[in-house]
Amino acid sequence: MTSCTCDFGTICGPAMMAAGFLSRIQERETGKKSRSDDGTTRNVLDILSGRLKGSGPVLFDFAHWADELNVTVARLREVVTWLVGHQFLALEGDVNGVARLWVNPSVAFSPWTDPRITAARYRFPYIMTAEGGMTAEQPVIVHPYDAAGWNEVYQQSLSLIHDPVCFSSGGCSVHDS
Repeated sequence: MTSCTCDFGTICGPAMMAAGFLSRIQERETGKKSRSDDGTTRNVLDILSGRLKGSGPVLFDFAHWADELNVTVARLREVVTWLVGHQFLALEGDVNGVARLWVNPSVAFSPWTDPRITAARYRFPYIMTAEGGMTAEQPVIVHPYDAAGWNEVYQQSLSLIHDPVCFSSGGCSVHDS
């Protein structure tokens, strides 16, 4: 196993942006007043992605993050429910206001981990934005779960997975443990 004491970012995928696109599209289609300005969809994904450790889930304390983001717990629950419903996340449980969430690897995954494992566990689709973004006829493309497709993503991401970008000003020292 490879370990490091440096700060490495997560490997962010196209679904990070696709979540915001899909949310805005659905709000527009249903005639709802846009809530995108509160930023919670992106904030929740950023919080979870930034706390990924290996291939495991992330604990999300609704009360803590509602306070940090200056939104209601109900609003955060609404956002998480929407993200789970659209397979950006998988909810494994919620005990006393702390949810155990798995992040779709097309949103983000940790360096030195295999995104295929989490994708297979929850049969996550591969979610991406179309070329042209919001101006495309179909701005968000959802490829249903496909092991071969996730293998292709893995192969294309090998250099990022095994040689991630270090964010430490003091440099990095990676070692096998």
